[in-house]
Amino acid sequence: MRDNIALNIYRKNPVIFFVGLVALQIILFYVLYRNPWVERTIFTPLVNFYALVSGMFLSLIGYATEVSGDLIYSSQFSVGIKKGCDAAEPMAIFIAGVVAFPALIKKKLIGLGIGLFILFLLNIIRIATLYIVGIHYPDLFESMHLAVWQVIFILVAIVLWFLWLRFVVGKPETE
Repeated sequence: MRDNIALNIYRKNPVIFFVGLVALQIILFYVLYRNPWVERTIFTPLVNFYALVSGMFLSLIGYATEVSGDLIYSSQFSVGIKKGCDAAEPMAIFIAGVVAFPALIKKKLIGLGIGLFILFLLNIIRIATLYIVGIHYPDLFESMHLAVWQVIFILVAIVLWFLWLRFVVGKPETE
């Protein structure tokens, strides 16, 4: 009986197989991410939830905010959480890396649960800090929003993946 094609490719060149599988998942993510139905049913409620949780967090730390849909506002400043501010892309990168790497399903699920939770919390912190920067340092808002936090998110997603790899593969032995 002939082996299946994917298994043959994996055996001959696991790195190319891994990179191809990650790329395929990212393409699938963007196809879904750009779909209007997926946007309405998944991403719009998600950004509204981010706004709600971020508004609650800001209120806890002393900023009197109100939330309406995807908008966090006060008399001092307002910020709208839009598509792209949902941490979906760094989460997709992390998910693709975990799913593509050969490991036990249990370890993948543990990694996905912890990693996605960390990225979710980081996005709450990101939204809150952007709101605070908007109040106290409005000239820095765009740079923080478009440059600093974007880089931080991608780096954290990659670091989380490497930490998960260490969990899966184990620590290298030292002599």
